[in-house]
Amino acid sequence: MRIRSRNLSLISFPSRICEKPVGLKQAYPMIKRHILLVLLFLSASSEAQVAANLAIQLTASVQTSPPQIKISWPAITSDTGYSYFVYRKSITASTWGSPVASLTKSDSSYTDNSVIVDSAYEYAVTENGGHSASGYIYAGIKNPAIHNRGILIMMVDSMFSDSCSTQLTQLMKDINGDGWQIIRHDISRNLSDTNVHAIIVNDYNSQPDVKALLLLGHIAVPYSGDLNPDGHPNHLGAWPADVFYASMDINAWTDLYVWDTAAGTVTANINKPGDGKYDQTIIPTPVALQVGRIDFANMPAFAKTEVQMMRSYLNKDHLYKMDSLLMVHRALIDDNFGYFGGEAFAANGWRNFPPLIGKNNIKAIHMIASLNDSTYQWAYGCGGGSFTTCSGVGATTDFTTNNVNAIFTMLFGSYFGDWNAQNDFMRAPLCANVPALTSCWAGRPNWYFHHMALGENIGFSTVVTQTNSTTYTPNYGATGIHVALMGDLTLRTDYIKPATNMVVTASPTGGATITWSASPDTSVIGYYVYRTDSLWGTYSKISNLLTSLSYNDPNPSSNTKTGLKYYMVRPVKLQATPSGNYYNLGHGITDTATVQYHLGVAQISNTLENIILYPNPAQNDLNITVYSSRDIETTYSLIDINGKKLSTGNKQLKGGANGFTLDISKLVPGNYELEMGNNIVKWVKI
Repeated sequence: MRIRSRNLSLISFPSRICEKPVGLKQAYPMIKRHILLVLLFLSASSEAQVAANLAIQLTASVQTSPPQIKISWPAITSDTGYSYFVYRKSITASTWGSPVASLTKSDSSYTDNSVIVDSAYEYAVTENGGHSASGYIYAGIKNPAIHNRGILIMMVDSMFSDSCSTQLTQLMKDINGDGWQIIRHDISRNLSDTNVHAIIVNDYNSQPDVKALLLLGHIAVPYSGDLNPDGHPNHLGAWPADVFYASMDINAWTDLYVWDTAAGTVTANINKPGDGKYDQTIIPTPVALQVGRIDFANMPAFAKTEVQMMRSYLNKDHLYKMDSLLMVHRALIDDNFGYFGGEAFAANGWRNFPPLIGKNNIKAIHMIASLNDSTYQWAYGCGGGSFTTCSGVGATTDFTTNNVNAIFTMLFGSYFGDWNAQNDFMRAPLCANVPALTSCWAGRPNWYFHHMALGENIGFSTVVTQTNSTTYTPNYGATGIHVALMGDLTLRTDYIKPATNMVVTASPTGGATITWSASPDTSVIGYYVYRTDSLWGTYSKISNLLTSLSYNDPNPSSNTKTGLKYYMVRPVKLQATPSGNYYNLGHGITDTATVQYHLGVAQISNTLENIILYPNPAQNDLNITVYSSRDIETTYSLIDINGKKLSTGNKQLKGGANGFTLDISKLVPGNYELEMGNNIVKWVKI
C-alpha cells in the first residue's frame, strides 16, 4: 500500500514482518533488515476513512431474571458487503475458539442467554470484510467483588523517603485499603537494574502471591533491544524496558549479540555487547508482574523539583481514590493521524472508551486546551512527534501552563515513546500543576483497557497489552519490550467514598467490637470487615455483607493469635457501567486493638501439635515439651488411674516449642495421665 502525505512525501508499508532468530536482531516489525518506512512525523493522508472505522464500539445491557447479556454497537455505515462474527471467552482464556454467532451487516446487537448471575464474560465482535474492524468488551451481571489483589512490591527512590514521607504513607494506606499487601524497599536511584531485579525476584520467590511492582522515582531504567517502533531509522536501538522487572528469569535477558551504534543523537539507544543493555526486542519470558512507574526525573521544562511534582501527583492520586475529585466519566480524542493506511492509531480511543464510559460520552476535540478547561476521565491524543512535541496535540511546554483534568491519558507519535528522555512528551501530563495519573504510548501496539469496566486495575490492562499477540488486534510492536505504563498501576475507574469514624474496642472477655459511620455514598448496599496481624499485610474477610454499622469479632479461626489486630471496613455498591454491573468495593478504613481470644477445648487441641513427656517413667520431675501452632493460653491436668484430677494449672504458650517441669515427687508410684486440651498422654511414676 502506498499513500501520499500532506507534504507529498511517499510512505510505504511492508507486505510482511521480517523474522530473525531470537537473541540476534529479533523478530520485530521495525528492525534494520525491514524497517517500516512510515515516519510518524509525517501528517496523515486526507483519506475518507477515519480511525473510528477500525473500532466496533461495544456496550452491554444486562438483566438478572432470566440472566441475559446484550451486546450492542453502532452500525458501520462506511463499508458494504460485510458481516460480523461474535466470540466469547473467559477472562483468563488466551484464545477465542469458534464464533458463537455470525451476523449480517444489518445487525447491531447480540443477546447471550447462556450466562449466569455473579459472573462476567469477555466478548469480541469482528468485522468480516470491509475495514476488518474489531471491538472488545468484558461484560457481567453482578460480577463479584475483588477482595484481595495480591502482593505489591513498592520500590521507592530514597530521595523521596523523607521528603515525601507523608504522601508515601498515604499512598500505602490507599493501596493496602484496596486489597493489596505491600512490601516496600527504599533504594538508591544509582542501584543497577540487575540489583533491583534481584530484590524483586527474591520477594517473588519468597512470597506466595506477588502480582505487581510500583516504581516511585528514578529507579534504574533497563534498556533492551534493537527496535524503532516509530519507524525512524535514526531511532533504531535500545529502548527503555521496565518489563525487564516483570520477568523472573534473568538468564533470558542477554547482553551478547546486538551491536547498533547508528542511533542518531540519542546515545541512550546505542546498544553493544557487554554495555549493560540487553539484546531482547520481544519480551522473552512470561510477564509475571504488573509494572508502573511514577518518575519525574529530567523534566526541567516544569521549573519544579522532582519532590514537588511527586507530592502534587500523590496528592491528586489520593483524592481520586477517595472519590473526592469532580470527575466526569467521559473521554476525548485528539486524532491528528486519521486512518493512516489502516493502522488508525486513534482507534485505541474509539475501541476502548465505549465499554468504559459509553459511546455517547466521547468527544473528538483538542486535548490540552479541553483538559485545562474541563474534566474528562480518559483522553487520547496522537500526531507526528518529537521527544517533546506531538503535532496537533501540543508540546511538553504546553503542559507547564495547562492543567490536565484527566486521570488516564494515552498518547502516540514519533520518538516520545522512548520515554526516558529530557522533557519527554509522554511523561509530561503527569508533571502538570494538576497532573494526569497515567500515560502510555498507545498505537504500536494497541492497548486494551476494557476489563477495567468491571473493576480491574490499569496494571492488569498493562499486562494484557504486553502479552497480546493474537487475542486482540495488536498492530505493529506487539509483545515489544517498550510497552510501559507511566503512573500508579493500582488505579481503577470507579471509586466509592469510604466509611468514616471507625473504632475497634477490645472486649475484656475476649474478641473485639468494630463500629463505623456510613459512607456518604447513598448507593452503598453494605460493608465488609477484614482483619490482619501485620501492618500492610493481607486482610482476610471475616464478615458477610453487613447492612449494620457494627460488627462483633468474638470467635476467631483456629489460626488466629492473641495480640495486636488490624481491622478494616470497606463499603460496597452494585456499580453500573456500560459493560453491565459489578460489586465495587470502596477503599478500606482501618483501626487497631490488642485483642484477647479465649479458645475452646477443640481449638486448643487443634493448636497443640505435639506433647512430649520425659523421662517416662519419671521419679521426681516430669519434663513437658509442647509444640503449639500459635500463641495461646491452655489448661493442663494430672489424672490418676481412676480418672481423678489430682491437680490443674494454666500455661501461656507461644508459637513453637514450649517447655516446663512438674514436681511429681509426692505422688505415689503408678500409672497417670496428662490432659491438655483434648490431648491425653500416659506416663508412669516410679
